[in-house]
Amino acid sequence: MSAEKDAVALPAPSHIGLVVKDLDKTLKFLSSLWGLGPWQSFEYAPSQEELTVGKPFRQKIAHASLGTMALEVVQQLEGGGPWRDFMDTNGEGIHHIAFSLSNYDEMMAHMKARGCQMVAGGLFQGKRWSYFATEPGGMVVEFGEA
Repeated sequence: MSAEKDAVALPAPSHIGLVVKDLDKTLKFLSSLWGLGPWQSFEYAPSQEELTVGKPFRQKIAHASLGTMALEVVQQLEGGGPWRDFMDTNGEGIHHIAFSLSNYDEMMAHMKARGCQMVAGGLFQGKRWSYFATEPGGMVVEFGEA
């Protein structure tokens, strides 16, 4: 299968995201299973003003190095969105793959032109991020502004 001429190339992934019921329990398990860590943990609760798509939510998030990329573990504490939808439908598991982009605006236009639905988006530490659901394929893709 050849790439279409109007396709936009992706860089290497920046992280893979998991959604879990209990962040602390999961981090302890992953650390004991594969020695992952140290973990950098924080709470994320954007205001409505910081969101371009979606409603406010609150999460506990942790990152650890996974070779050339990171593993992100997310526990939804409050609110809805694609993380809660995934957990309600599938339970815990791999939720998304993320890319850090220098061509963020170009990728947003490309995804929207292809009919991919933006399911969440906003600002984090002054940089834009977005989640897109892709069909067919059923994959959630996160794009972050580099």
